[in-house]
Amino acid sequence: MQRAQAEFMNFANMGMGVIEITNLDSEGATHPGEARHPLQQMMLDTEHKLRTALDIPSSYRVLFMHGGAVGQFSAVPLNLLDDKRKADYVQMGFWTKRAAAEASKYCDVATPVTFDKRIQPVAEWKHAIRADASYVHICANETVQGMEYLEDPEWDDTMPPLVCDATSTLLSRPMDVARYGLIYSSGGKNLPAGLCVVIVRESLLAERQAHALCPQILDYRLNGGGLTPKSSVFESRPNTPPTFGVYMLGLILDDLLGAKRGLAAVQKWVASRAAKVYDAVEASGGFYSNNVEENSRSHMNVVFRIGGEGAGDLSVEKRFVAEATEAGLFALFGHPVEGGCRVTLYNGVEDASVDAVVAFMRAFLARHRAPAGVAAA
Repeated sequence: MQRAQAEFMNFANMGMGVIEITNLDSEGATHPGEARHPLQQMMLDTEHKLRTALDIPSSYRVLFMHGGAVGQFSAVPLNLLDDKRKADYVQMGFWTKRAAAEASKYCDVATPVTFDKRIQPVAEWKHAIRADASYVHICANETVQGMEYLEDPEWDDTMPPLVCDATSTLLSRPMDVARYGLIYSSGGKNLPAGLCVVIVRESLLAERQAHALCPQILDYRLNGGGLTPKSSVFESRPNTPPTFGVYMLGLILDDLLGAKRGLAAVQKWVASRAAKVYDAVEASGGFYSNNVEENSRSHMNVVFRIGGEGAGDLSVEKRFVAEATEAGLFALFGHPVEGGCRVTLYNGVEDASVDAVVAFMRAFLARHRAPAGVAAA
């Protein structure tokens, strides 16, 4: 943020900020991989940094798109359905339900498995995948339910292409991109707001055609970096790209590849921070409770109830959020669908903030847990 502030009115000594500079040039930006001015170079550099961080194979395209993850709920079926018009959606919570509901507008959607408190290995449910499904969709991290794939699913070429909503977990650990047909991640979590990254296997785009009614803005083949001849990520195909979001992603990747030493190191750092919060939950004697099995617990979103198993005590939870806000700790309320409380641990959250919320949880416990046989105040 400090670097962005310093460059806001003078990017690359151009006398203008990133949001003021066109992505085009006199040739219409039809020279893939070859920048004509600093903004184009920035976008190429950001793509390169992302490929380096995630070790993205050359057989995959990187797209910088508009529309967020909700846009991708439509874009995925509109781009990847084949003539069978079937798609399987693994159900894990709020966001997978929303993705499946949107896809059902365009195709026959089935649910091979539903996870509740535990993410099952693929071997336990692969038999339920329809062989003629165009793809299988998963959500890598359910922010509402607090469940996360902490490792990539075991997947191979005998199964339909695997599509992954990685919105709230991308850049928190290494990913074996080759296991996936497509990965998408909206901004606002570990990525900056105003940007959606799509990583898609080139052969999928070549083998399948977009739906006739697919809007240009959602067509992977037409977007900058897609299959259109001479396409590049900085090109206005079909719309001016989200240049400021790409710029901010580049700064994030500089930190990730530099000070944080890459995704393997980030993964350990992320796990250690989550462990601090879960340890506070487990050490509370049931005052705080989390019902997700340990190996499926999210490292990004720690959800818990307060004052008892199950539904918790709403009055105590409201008091927790109010006192936390007074202490300068914000947005600890759970999602309206699930209720409860939630500690979010995206990469941008400072270590000191994690320590502060853990200290607050312990102090709140000491103040409000009733002795045995005595009702809470």
